[in-house]
Amino acid sequence: MNAFFIRNIIFPLMEKFKGNTIRKKFKFLQELCYSSKQEIESFQKEELKNLLLYCIENVPAYKGFKYLKEKIEKDPSEAIGEFPVLEKKNFIKNFDYYLSERVDISKCILNRTGGSTGEPVKFYMDRETVEWYEAARYLGLSWWGINIGDRCLMLWASRNDIRNSNNLKEKIKERFLKNRIIISSWDINEKNLKEIIRKIKRFKPLYIYAYPSAVYKLAYLLNENGVVFDLKLKGVVTTAENLYEYQRELIQKVFKCPVINEYGARDAGIIAYQCPHGKIHVMSPNIYLEFVKTESLDEKRRILLATDLHNFVMPRLRYKLGDIVSVDEEGCDCNIAFPVIKEIDGREDEVLITRSGKCYDSHFLTTIMREMEVESILQYQLIQHSLDNLTLKIIKSDKFNENEIHKILKLISEKMDGAKVDVEYVNSIETGPSGKTRYVIREFNFSK
Repeated sequence: MNAFFIRNIIFPLMEKFKGNTIRKKFKFLQELCYSSKQEIESFQKEELKNLLLYCIENVPAYKGFKYLKEKIEKDPSEAIGEFPVLEKKNFIKNFDYYLSERVDISKCILNRTGGSTGEPVKFYMDRETVEWYEAARYLGLSWWGINIGDRCLMLWASRNDIRNSNNLKEKIKERFLKNRIIISSWDINEKNLKEIIRKIKRFKPLYIYAYPSAVYKLAYLLNENGVVFDLKLKGVVTTAENLYEYQRELIQKVFKCPVINEYGARDAGIIAYQCPHGKIHVMSPNIYLEFVKTESLDEKRRILLATDLHNFVMPRLRYKLGDIVSVDEEGCDCNIAFPVIKEIDGREDEVLITRSGKCYDSHFLTTIMREMEVESILQYQLIQHSLDNLTLKIIKSDKFNENEIHKILKLISEKMDGAKVDVEYVNSIETGPSGKTRYVIREFNFSK
């Protein structure tokens, strides 16, 4: 009933009285994603041109690049390379410098990242920007038969978001306007399992939207306690953290549905979505991505630079998110014509560096554990303090075997050119301010 109400009453009312255009943008993106690559590239190029021309006239940080006007009009995808890469620390330091001079701050939305890497970022955007984000999310969900207003169970870890959702106004908004309930990942444990199951069965969600670590924890508890999940889901959508293969396998096994990878960032919007063929499609009408080689990565992996094409309030050109992706040269045989990336490999400071110069991404340890069929570890975190010292934090599973741990430590040391690997047994893994779990951390900067 709520889904029908949202789609046929709430949205039309918002469109009529508030000028909401999410569904209009969604329909446009839906048509565009099944068009030709040339049409998609042409639209993106025009959006990029409009943004760059706006920036050199109205944004203090970019006014010095007015000499590029002719080049922008001729070929914006070439012209953007003339602008500097924007590091988060420089954006934070020169915050006001990136605010458009034509903006009325009172009509803007202030947003913040969670600071999971130690660099919380605040920034402004407007309703138009948010609507493009939402339209892109609905498009990705639509590839899996998930519709606007479908019942959603949200398993979330951001303390700020959870705190905000607890006031009465937000509870009504979540339940009756968004048709979703939120369960805090901090409450997912053995003690609360029966109550969580009762709440889920009563709500009957059609899909789950969650941090991978949160839905994996729930799947693990259900599996260990022999609880059969008998609701039919359209999918489990994972976001906010890197999704690992061992997590995907258990989530699919327990919830008996596809696991869908959403790649987004608070300061860049919905960047990409996994299609039913397994490829991750870039939402290129919304975002312009550059894939940059760096000496700390192998040939297939790139540092990502993102330019949000629809944030004219506070534009950030060539913004370095800190994420690493594997490029895909094969494309996808589905009908979606958006470009693809092969894999999201984690963050730049999650790349492990050996003394001989070898590099391993955040999937490094999960690959080792899969090959060894490890059962001793419930959760882990591998920290590289220096080229010669690492610590492996472990939460023991009930199938703990110390000999298995010794083998893992030995193999990590061999891969890391003989580095010393200490083990620390813990009851919990500390998360960042946003509630994200970081499985691999490198504590020092890379330089040759």
